[in-house]
Amino acid sequence: MVRFLIPVSILALAACSDPKTVCQQEATKDLGIVQALIADTQATIDRGYAIQTKERTVIYTDFCFGTGLHNGGFRFCNRAQPVVSRTPVAVDLNDERRKLRSLKQKESELKKRSLTALQQCEQAYPSQE
Repeated sequence: MVRFLIPVSILALAACSDPKTVCQQEATKDLGIVQALIADTQATIDRGYAIQTKERTVIYTDFCFGTGLHNGGFRFCNRAQPVVSRTPVAVDLNDERRKLRSLKQKESELKKRSLTALQQCEQAYPSQE
């Protein structure tokens, strides 16, 4: 039940956000994603290789306290722990450079679109000063 209430309360708080702030975030969301991809691609080119990230779950066995009636309150319990591994991966640097050029073109398009959308947000939700 508690696991259900926490996400619901977070959603309720998000719903209370200022409409102008929500509008501005929506207006710049795609631009932020493309800029993050540009930074990642540039880092790959600078490094000369990519880094592949894999997440897996490892089960650890621990001692737990509580419900053991016949063994003094101790029992074994399993605990799932996510583990992230990073592995260097060879990439075609020419492909990465082409991808970077394409992303930068998309970034310039999105900057114009975001600017227009931000102006619309300002018109729809003027500052109350």
